Amino acid sequence: MTYRERRMRRADRLRDWADSRARKAESASKAAHAIVDHIPLGQPILVGHHSEGRHRRDIDRAESNFAKAHESRQMAGTHASKADEIERQADNAIYSDDPDAIEQLEARITDLEAERDRCKYINTVIRKGPGWAERIDPPLTEHETRDLELTAKFSPAYANESAGPGMRKPFKGYPAYHLSNLSGNLKRQRDRLAKLRR
Repeated sequence: MTYRERRMRRADRLRDWADSRARKAESASKAAHAIVDHIPLGQPILVGHHSEGRHRRDIDRAESNFAKAHESRQMAGTHASKADEIERQADNAIYSDDPDAIEQLEARITDLEAERDRCKYINTVIRKGPGWAERIDPPLTEHETRDLELTAKFSPAYANESAGPGMRKPFKGYPAYHLSNLSGNLKRQRDRLAKLRR
């Protein structure tokens, strides 16, 4: 059994647990409503009356069932969330024992190289001066535009509005750490590919 299959079996178990807890929550909620249905809305506890003990016990049992229903709903949500996360990870992950792991890693390496080359190209065009947006061919994608806007907005080196004239650094595109991270990911994927090919 592969690691992916084990992960998917775990997701299935978590879904089963979530369904079970949802059923428990529903039954506890129905039990609580059945208990309080015979008590008129706003009916006070009649202290000293023969019904006082039963009324108090009914309220305690209803509160207990509502608490169980709430806890079971929360657990059902937790289990469903964990199952969703396992499935999301399985969609994006390349496990070493996958039959097509080498092909998937090669495709990922190709994508990372293309992204790194595109970032370098964009930085080169930006450094040539104003009007860079029109010179980029092909034009910036929506994702690239958003990344560059966030870089310009939040990078203290580029966005220091309080700096005087000549003190503010010009915008140079993707920061060095972005390219370093891409290169690090590329190296990690290449090392992993070499290990799988052995």
